[in-house]
Amino acid sequence: MKKFFLSGVLAVLLLGLVPFVSAKVKIGGIVFTDFYYLDRNGANAEFSGVGDGPYTVTTIQVPDITRLYATWTNEDNVGMYIELGIGQEDGEIDQNQSNGVNLRHAYGWWQVTPGFQLMAGKSTTPFSPLNPSQLLGTRSGSLNIVGVGYGNFYSGRFAQIRGTYQFCKNARVALALVDPNGSARYIGTNGPWSDFGIATQNNTKIPRIDISLPVFFGPVSLYPSFMYQHRTVDANGAPGGSVDNDLNSYIGSLGFKFGMGPLMLSGEGNWGKNWGNTRGLIGNSVPAIISSAMLDPFNNRIDDADTYSYWFDLSYGFGAITPHVIFGEMSTSNKILGFDLDAKSRMWGFSVPIDLSKGFRIRPEVMWYDDGELKVQNVGDLDMGKYAIYGVQFQVTF
Repeated sequence: MKKFFLSGVLAVLLLGLVPFVSAKVKIGGIVFTDFYYLDRNGANAEFSGVGDGPYTVTTIQVPDITRLYATWTNEDNVGMYIELGIGQEDGEIDQNQSNGVNLRHAYGWWQVTPGFQLMAGKSTTPFSPLNPSQLLGTRSGSLNIVGVGYGNFYSGRFAQIRGTYQFCKNARVALALVDPNGSARYIGTNGPWSDFGIATQNNTKIPRIDISLPVFFGPVSLYPSFMYQHRTVDANGAPGGSVDNDLNSYIGSLGFKFGMGPLMLSGEGNWGKNWGNTRGLIGNSVPAIISSAMLDPFNNRIDDADTYSYWFDLSYGFGAITPHVIFGEMSTSNKILGFDLDAKSRMWGFSVPIDLSKGFRIRPEVMWYDDGELKVQNVGDLDMGKYAIYGVQFQVTF
């Protein structure tokens, strides 16, 4: 209740400022309502913690991607943007739906010159900027939003300082210094992932570095980007003594868009190490869960996780209807106590946004998800199962 009250006060203050300053203010919002049927097979229900047999459920949810936003700009090329997410925050269907408010964006900028902008605050980073058109099931328990965990790395929204330079008509470069003190959302803790009860301490000296260089050639747009984060880890209490080691997270990304009339093909691929030890939204599929560096206390070392992911989205517009065909895959290789771990997940399906009226859109969506198998050396393959989501999302925008 307190959060809602503060949000209302913020909106009133922004509105009250409009008549008294030489500036422009725009306020808007989007309400998302998910109505879907979730069907998990027995192995996936067990992996998801909802039972030991096939699990099916129908639900209607307002996930916290529902949002309110306000933009403010003045005559000196200075601006500010604030966006609040409102709705269900937890990820389980069969529990009380905890509704609340979260800060999605809060940043300001100064357009120093026509070609250079300085930005500071919380927002998406310039790394891995593209997303497939998958939106149904944010609170399914498997975090089904823009394909994270099944092919997409979402850059997330984090505190940063960023400069963007438009050095020619068809290209720009963006460099962001991002807070390095965190891990991927929903994935473990800040240190190497382990179940050995050994305390780890993380140390950082420099920010995470995200850089992108999008270029545009007529119907083709390319989005190369890279991120790098360095920290050191002290693991005390290991049987062989303490472990002092560098822990580096880095990811290279290449996205593309090709458009010709109503036809659009987009996609993005990412590859790197220790995704789970840096900030980002990578889902909670098996490859995401094991994407953090693993502590091997018996050999006094930290083993890196190797992860790749990719997705494709093919769409064709028919007036107010734009069907999308989507495919994605994520894979991680790692070690636990010297034994190899491998996991792979996939998604495929259809998402069809339909504009029925100005500000009112529905999105029928059918997606199949395969959590694959967790392969453990000398142990065997653990089946994580499959599931599907069938439903429609309602979207109202003002």
